[in-house]
Amino acid sequence: MEEQQIKDLQPPKRNTFKKVLFLFFLLLILFYLYIRCVEPNLLIVHEYPIIDNNLPASFDGTKIVHFSDILYGSTIHEKSLDKIVTKINELKADIVIFTGDILNDTLYLKDEDYNLLKDKLKNIQAKYKKYAVLGDNDYANENAVKEILETAGFTLLNNQNELLYFKGNDPLEFIGTPSLLKGNINLTDSLTSSENTEKTYKIWLSHEPTILDRLYENNLKPNLIFAGHTLNGLVSFPLDGYLLHQSETSNYLKNHYEKEETQMFISSGLGTYKYNVRFLNAPSISLYRLYSHL
Repeated sequence: MEEQQIKDLQPPKRNTFKKVLFLFFLLLILFYLYIRCVEPNLLIVHEYPIIDNNLPASFDGTKIVHFSDILYGSTIHEKSLDKIVTKINELKADIVIFTGDILNDTLYLKDEDYNLLKDKLKNIQAKYKKYAVLGDNDYANENAVKEILETAGFTLLNNQNELLYFKGNDPLEFIGTPSLLKGNINLTDSLTSSENTEKTYKIWLSHEPTILDRLYENNLKPNLIFAGHTLNGLVSFPLDGYLLHQSETSNYLKNHYEKEETQMFISSGLGTYKYNVRFLNAPSISLYRLYSHL
């Protein structure tokens, strides 16, 4: 009789299993809502000091703001674009660089979308200069993207270079090449200049970070490389676990790499591609402060 009473007092095991199952699915739904609706709409700033004794002294303290991979129409729309422009301007950059993919080639944009992009991006402010290169998605409507960048005041570096002077006689040399996946890379043309730039401080802009391998294969070793494209795999986990990354850039999923005398910084991007989710990898803008010494 007493054993029967004890059994009656114990909750049925089946009810406990149902509760655990319900809790599991609830957490799964909340997780999905977070990676789909919350984190893709955040915006953070990554700050990096870059200390290089080769930097011309006249550029000591220079602030570079870097953004990439808008991929407009996925998770980036008019309001989020306003937030991005406002945040960039709050950083009061000396130089602004964009490393490609205004467009998402899986989406169709209307004329009003292109006009909106022109109107918004032209509000980005830089004290000295704004530079850009094309991304692989931008070739879906290359002429329209070039028009957007031109209207927005960006200098498009397409197998080209430009010397930027400030106060001193030693310039920064900005070099830009088109997408390795869609464009026609010409390293010789990229370095052609009317002036002797053999010893200038070189900053290379590329959409894909695999440009580092291409440059070193040709014995070219710029001081800095800025790239994008990877989106840091969209979904990341501790201990360097990355998901949803693109195979051609699987070796470059972190934000920072060093190879001999070259440092490369990779933007984790602003939009999303194919999968409209992010986890532990919020949309970001990068702020770099250049120093010639400690």
